[in-house]
Amino acid sequence: MVLLVFDTVRVDALEPYGAPAGASPAIADLARSGRAVADVFSTACWTLPAHASLFSGRLPRALGLGQAPGGSPHGARPVLEAQRERLLPEVLRRAGWDTRGLSANVWVGEASGFSTGFEIFEELETGGRQEQVERGDLRARGVWALEGLRARADDGAAAAERVLARWLDERDDRPFFWFVNLVEAHSPYLPPKPYNDLGPRHRIKAAGEARRHLSLSAIWKSCLSDLAVPEEALQRMRHLYARSVLLMDDWLERLLGRLDEAGELDETLVVVTSDHGENFGEGGLLAHAFSLDDRLIRLPFVVSDPAFDAGEGPVSLADVPALLAEHLGVAEHPWTQRPGPDGLAAAQWDFIEADDPRADVATEAWGLDEHERAKLSTPLTCVTDGERKLMARGEAIELYELEADPLETDPRPGGDTPLREALDHPDLWATASPERVGPGAETEEIERRMKLLGYM
Repeated sequence: MVLLVFDTVRVDALEPYGAPAGASPAIADLARSGRAVADVFSTACWTLPAHASLFSGRLPRALGLGQAPGGSPHGARPVLEAQRERLLPEVLRRAGWDTRGLSANVWVGEASGFSTGFEIFEELETGGRQEQVERGDLRARGVWALEGLRARADDGAAAAERVLARWLDERDDRPFFWFVNLVEAHSPYLPPKPYNDLGPRHRIKAAGEARRHLSLSAIWKSCLSDLAVPEEALQRMRHLYARSVLLMDDWLERLLGRLDEAGELDETLVVVTSDHGENFGEGGLLAHAFSLDDRLIRLPFVVSDPAFDAGEGPVSLADVPALLAEHLGVAEHPWTQRPGPDGLAAAQWDFIEADDPRADVATEAWGLDEHERAKLSTPLTCVTDGERKLMARGEAIELYELEADPLETDPRPGGDTPLREALDHPDLWATASPERVGPGAETEEIERRMKLLGYM
């Protein structure tokens, strides 16, 4: 099987879930011959905890990965290594499968422990465009503007295609499990030509807007206080995001063609999903932080086999290992008990503790008021049945009727709803406290990340 995580792709960006014709034709064809599972939810709004659930079958806090231990990928490594016996690639490897992983995301790599269980794990060199966005020196600005004008660079898709072609040439007789994470739809939303179809002036504008509005600190400031991104810039972001999704869709079409040419496609389960979505100004939010709204946690999940059984009710990323094991006929696996409340999906967001020094840095740098500062350390926990969502925002309990309030801007009292008991399920509040290790715990690294306000 091939498990493809199209990082940051929100559900409504794909045709099977309502996007216009031509937005993702290969995925639409895959859904027609297989199925597009509805009501699939992430366990978090960002990469590390979502992938941890996808591989382990556990909720982020129960793993100790509600946050990034130490503020860096290195802190997650001992946590995931301790979970080896229940990680999806390890379970399949023990069952005799050829297990290989490929990632363009720094949070899903060997440093963070996601190579655990894979016989082969390769990381793609993406050019570090998010890091370039953070740099403010004059030379970096010039290089960035020129790159935006030329629109030649992708974020690893071409390299991933070459790796998968090589893997196909190396195939043996064993069943295979190949995992791929692609980040083409992640900010800064600057795909290469011809997918970047803007004229030269607007390409330069889009690159400049990415520098101003899509650094991590700018994203977080926008989410914590008033969104300061002009509508014209948001429209450009939305357009280039959709074009980035199309790039990945074309990439998928070529991969399916190669599997077919190799005689593997008919016998291979192909799954296309995401780890979280993205916001483009909806509800005053940008990117994927400080929220568990449906644009972030509702996911696509397209499978090539129409007989794939997703069970009843919403599906969580933490359910996926068990669902795959059952479909693939893996006789013995550790995912015998579903995490969280029955018949519902749950998600969690934790950022920093109230006494974390970065709270002071952010408050001073951004001029946050008391309410805005509180958002930095307010944990979010939600349960949903796909139609309603109950949110614990710190001590406050909020109910959202998703059909009537799709932007989730009109919270209602939720104390006496049927979801209230589910919100108290112990799995949602179980926490582990892994030790802080690796570069994230070193003074110099912490100070650097404080200045940048880090990526938790």
